[in-house]
Amino acid sequence: MIEVRKDIFEKHGSLFGDQKVNERTVNVEALIEKLTRETRDDFRSLLSARHAFQDQVGRRERNYGFLAPETKVGDADGNTATVRDIRQGMLDGFFERKTPAAWRLNPSVPIPKDTMKPGLEGTGPAIDLGMAMGALNTGAASWMWDWEDAGGDYKDQLYQAWENLRDLLAHKWNGKPFVHPTKKEGGKPRQYAIELPPEKWPTIFHRVPGLHLRNRQIWLDGDEVPGIIPALIFHAVSNYDTQKKNGSGVYYYVPKIETWQEARLVSGLLKRVEEALGLARGSLKIKMLNERAEYALQQEAIMWVLRENLIGPNVGRWDYLNSREEMFRHDADMVIPDPNTVTMTEPSLTYYTMRNALLALLAGGMPIGGMAAQMQNPGAPENDAKALRDIWFDKLRERLTGLFTINGKTFDTYRQSWVATVAPAYVEAGREPLVTEVPQLQGVVDKLRPDEKKRLEDLGLLKDGRIAPMELSEADLTADKLFSEEARKKLLSRPQGPTTEDGLRYAMYMSTEFMYQQLLGNNAAAIYDPRTGLRFMNDLATYEIFWHFLYLTVCHRVELTADGQHSKKGDRVTPELFLTLLDERRNTVKELFAKLGTVYEKTNAELVLTILRRQVIETRADGRAVPQARWIKYGSRVLLSIIEETEPARSAILDGIFGNRDALVESLNQAHDSRTRALAEKVLHAHDFVYDVREDQADDAA
Repeated sequence: MIEVRKDIFEKHGSLFGDQKVNERTVNVEALIEKLTRETRDDFRSLLSARHAFQDQVGRRERNYGFLAPETKVGDADGNTATVRDIRQGMLDGFFERKTPAAWRLNPSVPIPKDTMKPGLEGTGPAIDLGMAMGALNTGAASWMWDWEDAGGDYKDQLYQAWENLRDLLAHKWNGKPFVHPTKKEGGKPRQYAIELPPEKWPTIFHRVPGLHLRNRQIWLDGDEVPGIIPALIFHAVSNYDTQKKNGSGVYYYVPKIETWQEARLVSGLLKRVEEALGLARGSLKIKMLNERAEYALQQEAIMWVLRENLIGPNVGRWDYLNSREEMFRHDADMVIPDPNTVTMTEPSLTYYTMRNALLALLAGGMPIGGMAAQMQNPGAPENDAKALRDIWFDKLRERLTGLFTINGKTFDTYRQSWVATVAPAYVEAGREPLVTEVPQLQGVVDKLRPDEKKRLEDLGLLKDGRIAPMELSEADLTADKLFSEEARKKLLSRPQGPTTEDGLRYAMYMSTEFMYQQLLGNNAAAIYDPRTGLRFMNDLATYEIFWHFLYLTVCHRVELTADGQHSKKGDRVTPELFLTLLDERRNTVKELFAKLGTVYEKTNAELVLTILRRQVIETRADGRAVPQARWIKYGSRVLLSIIEETEPARSAILDGIFGNRDALVESLNQAHDSRTRALAEKVLHAHDFVYDVREDQADDAA
């Protein structure tokens, strides 16, 4: 049987053991064990394949592109098809051609109506019961409770959130106030209550961890189980009956998928949970995060593999850009410009947004827009108007991007999109562009300012101030045209923009601010933006994109496009410049802490700077600073490896992560007492976690 960390099982035992679901008894631990045993080899091979493919690209042995038409794809139900047939079948299904290859999403169980409500989709964790109640009060069309970016596995956060979600959906808090144990209002404990009746609650989705994340409190045979497995199980087992009673269902968001093989693994997990609960195939529904460029290149195959369960794909920005950093990390010419300058109106991101909607439409799914990350800043209420306007414009841009006229018929795809806060005004801000029906949408467009109108005209979304849907004919929608070399270049072209010292400085600010928050257990944090005075929600993806940007600019000695305080236009980014900016950041933080009365040495601030330095810079034995040779795909794993550790374990773990694996194995073999051995095992485990190395795959370590 699986092993659950003692404190978790003692405090949250109600989530485990035998549970009655759909008139049958399901043992949670046994189901976690079963799914883990049946799939752990697939997890290992697929995660290794991610690293191996990028290494092959770096050696110029392979390239990123659409799947070859003759590629054979298999699903979790034993069906196989060539990519050629999948593409043609998608088009045949859309145009209602009765061919053997024709297919549509959700052939067995239709998309539930409550998942298709137009409007804003909020997102956040359910760790704090007060915040979770606030989510139900927002009036949002749907809500994604996040067990990946915003709900990490620090201490017992995941389990507290799962219990909160279970109790809320079972209506245990209806008509009952929650007195917050720590928050105050007017000097008294703050009270929360659910203000809306259940029929006005958002439709609930549950975002599971990506395939690359493990659950650090549940083990099988001494190894952590994949994080997605207990996340799928706890939500289904705890909430299927109550959600069915509520007239809804068990719905998930699945992030970070890169290939059709990974999609097949997810489909297999969903099928196994459906079987365990006695549900018809396709009963559990999912939305997919189309947030990796690798996913975009295989979108048609991924949708086909997941066709029993998939409602539709959602667009991203930060993860999408980060994936392109990773994909082309060996190519100096593909290092992106200052990340803060790459907006959703950038041509490749606009094309990606449009393509996401078009392929979902052709397959019979419902695409979802991206995140408006603006957050309320109580310290600067004068900036609310700008933030609210930005959200409104972002959602209008998305809605227009998803309008198509095909053979003279209008198709309206982006009716849902994300917002990152429970603040009612911020949720309401983006609602109008999404809920307004097409005949009245021009009236919304007419509210644009001239500068906003020009931005949309430049994207081809408006013409002379009028809505201009993308016009396509049946002749335009062929497999050869949709998956052409021209389309591939549009998806993957390098964004144009500056690379500046201020951009490096900003990337360092964002990286360290998020790292500091994650070490406090906050995987999603509202971070003040000194450029605009606004606050933006940031998560693991924003951290990865900013520190990877720093890594790549140093690694490739990228040329700066403007003068800076310590550099001139035309200078190259060097380890020395990076270290100068790091020292500058340290001094800035020390000055801030001094004003706040915070003792710098009693915080994680120096630890954060140390980790960032080691991720980007290696110090040779002679003291010379050179670019770090090791690429770390998931920098957050470094933080997760030390988040609940104290000195000296933290230092030993960091040394091990940036050390030689053979030396770590030797240290373990030479450990003669239990304490030394335990630390050596912990260090080796952290190293292998960061680099996706398993004992049986050590020779193939990335």
